[in-house]
Amino acid sequence: MQRKAKTAGPADLLSPLEAEVMAVVWRHPRLSVEDATALVNAKRARKLSERTVATILRRLDAKGYAAHEVEGRAFLYTAVVPEDQFVAWHGRRAMGELLGRYGPEVAFAGLVEASGADKAALDLLEELLRRYREDAGKGAT
Repeated sequence: MQRKAKTAGPADLLSPLEAEVMAVVWRHPRLSVEDATALVNAKRARKLSERTVATILRRLDAKGYAAHEVEGRAFLYTAVVPEDQFVAWHGRRAMGELLGRYGPEVAFAGLVEASGADKAALDLLEELLRRYREDAGKGAT
């Protein structure tokens, strides 16, 4: 069994099809193209061919989100970048772009509005702000 070496750094955002396939890879490590196709198609009205899924998996591999092992004649794909790390990295990137372009008031207001501004989301935001303020205070002393 051979394992292809990878650098585990997110490259580009995922296309909608890449995101569908990557969602399956995150939940099913060591996934064959055949199994990935079946899992993706289980949730789709318009089915994807095995060849299309194989192409998407190769792209995910090239972008550094997934890696493959060769076992016999099969390529088995596993996520390299965990889903929570992917979301956090791209969230920071998106917020950084919004902050730089529109400033904190517009970016933060958009974030609060996007969260639905329900009580639980606002409570979480307050808790996060409290923690960051405490950490900032520790660094200043």
